[in-house]
Amino acid sequence: MNTSREEKALFEFKKIMENLLQLLCKATATNTGYLYWVNRKREQFVLESTETEYSNVMFKDRIDFDKFYLDDYKNITSPVQLEVGKQIDISQLKHYFDQPAVKFLTLIPFQNNGETVALTILESEGALLLQEYKKIFSAYVSAHINVLNTYLELTDLHDDEQKWLDYDQKLNNLSTHSGSVDILNKLINEIQSLVPTGGVIVAVRGMSTWVTVLRSVNSPKSPEVGLMVEEKSLAYEALQKGESLFSIHFNQNPKRISSSEIKTDGATLAIPMLIRDKRQAVILAYDRNPLVFKESVKHQLKNLVRIAALEIKSELNGKENNFDLFTTEFGSLNQEMWMLSLDQYLKRVRPETDHVWFGMIGIDNLADLRSQYRLDDLKKVQRLMVKALNPSRLGYNGIIGFNSDYVFTYIFSGSSEEDHQIWLETNMQDLKSKLDLGDARHVKVVIKAGFVKITQDKKDSDKILTDTKQALNTAMTNKDASYVSI
Repeated sequence: MNTSREEKALFEFKKIMENLLQLLCKATATNTGYLYWVNRKREQFVLESTETEYSNVMFKDRIDFDKFYLDDYKNITSPVQLEVGKQIDISQLKHYFDQPAVKFLTLIPFQNNGETVALTILESEGALLLQEYKKIFSAYVSAHINVLNTYLELTDLHDDEQKWLDYDQKLNNLSTHSGSVDILNKLINEIQSLVPTGGVIVAVRGMSTWVTVLRSVNSPKSPEVGLMVEEKSLAYEALQKGESLFSIHFNQNPKRISSSEIKTDGATLAIPMLIRDKRQAVILAYDRNPLVFKESVKHQLKNLVRIAALEIKSELNGKENNFDLFTTEFGSLNQEMWMLSLDQYLKRVRPETDHVWFGMIGIDNLADLRSQYRLDDLKKVQRLMVKALNPSRLGYNGIIGFNSDYVFTYIFSGSSEEDHQIWLETNMQDLKSKLDLGDARHVKVVIKAGFVKITQDKKDSDKILTDTKQALNTAMTNKDASYVSI
C-alpha cells in the first residue's frame, strides 16, 4: 500500500463518517449533528464531521476539555439526553453566533477497548425518545466501529508493509562487496535502527578469549568495549549453543557480557554469527524496553546477522576459514578491526570522566631476540605477548591490535590515570621475567610504549595514530624512557 492509496483510504473513511452522520440526522429528524473525538492524551475534543440545517453555526476544530460542555460527559457509556436550561445552560453552546433554536441534545458515545473515544451529538427542538431510536443508534455505532476498524486495518497494513520495505532496504545495504569488518560495521548500523532506545555490541575471539570490540555509536555506555565474555553471561550461552538467545533482565541478571557491566536492564537478543559452522562473532542487540523485541523484530535481527554472515562468506572467495576472521595469527585484532573500534569511540558522546588511552607497544630488544630464536619461536613470542598484554588479565578493559610485526596497538579503559600506568609497568615486568616458550626456555622481552590519552578535544583518529607512532619512536630511541605520552 503506497502513500497515495493510504491517503485515498483516509479520504474515503472521513467521507463515510460524514455520510453516516447525515443518515443519522435524517433518521432522527434532527436539525444539527456533530462528532468529536476524545483525545485524552492532549485533553482535547477533536472535530471529525458535522451536519446542520442552520447557517449561524461555526464549529471549532479543537477544544480543550475544560472549555467545552462535553467535558462532563466524556466518559458516558450509553446515550444521554440533555435539556437546555436544565442539565446545560444555553450559553455553553458556543458554536452558535446568536440565540440557538435547540432545546435538546442527545449524546451518543462510541467506545473502543472499554474507553469512550468519540461522542456524536444530535441537537433538536423536541425531545428524542431514546428507547424508540435504540436500534438506529446501535446501527450507527456498529457502522462506526466497522468503518474505523477497516481504516485502522488498512493503515496497520501500510505500516507493516512500510516496515518490511525498510527491512528490505537494510538487507540491500548489507549486500556490498567490502571486507568483513566493513560488513560488520554496516550490520551494527542497521541493527541499531531497530532498537531505538538501546544499542548493539559485538564480541569476537581475540587475545585467547572472547572480547567486546565494537558497539554502535549511539548506544548507551554499557557494555563497554574491551569486556571479556564471562561464563554464565548471555553472550557466552549463545556462543556455547550456537543459536540465538533472548532474555529479559530481572534484577540486573543475566549479564549480557560480564559481571563488571555497570547496568543490565531491559532485554537482549544475543545472536552468534556462524560462517561455515564456525563461530566468528556474537552480536547483542539490547533495549531498555523489552516490548521492542516483537517476534517480527527478532526475526529481522536474526536474518540481518545471517545475511551479513553470507556476505562475509562470499568475500572469502572459497578460502578456508578455520581461523578467526577478525584477528591475526597472534590473536591480536587485525588493523581494520581496531581502527574501526577507535573511530567508533571518537564519534561517541564521551563523558569527561572517561579514562581511555590509545597506544603502541614495541619490543626494544628485538635484535637480540632475532639472533637467538627461530622464526617459529618468534611467532610464539608474539602470541604469548598478546595473551599477556590482554588488559582483562589484570582486571581492566581493553583490546590489543596488530600494527606490524612486533608492534602492537592497544585501547585501554580504566577508572583513573593510575590504572593505565599500573597496567603498563606490570606488563613490562612480567614480559621480562614470565614469558615461557616451553622446554624451560624463558624469554626476556623488553617492551616500550607510546600513547595518547583520548580527551574531549581529540576526534581525529589519523592525528591520534600519528602522535602515537611519534611517541613510540621517541621511547624506542630514548634509553632512559620506558614509555612516552603525547
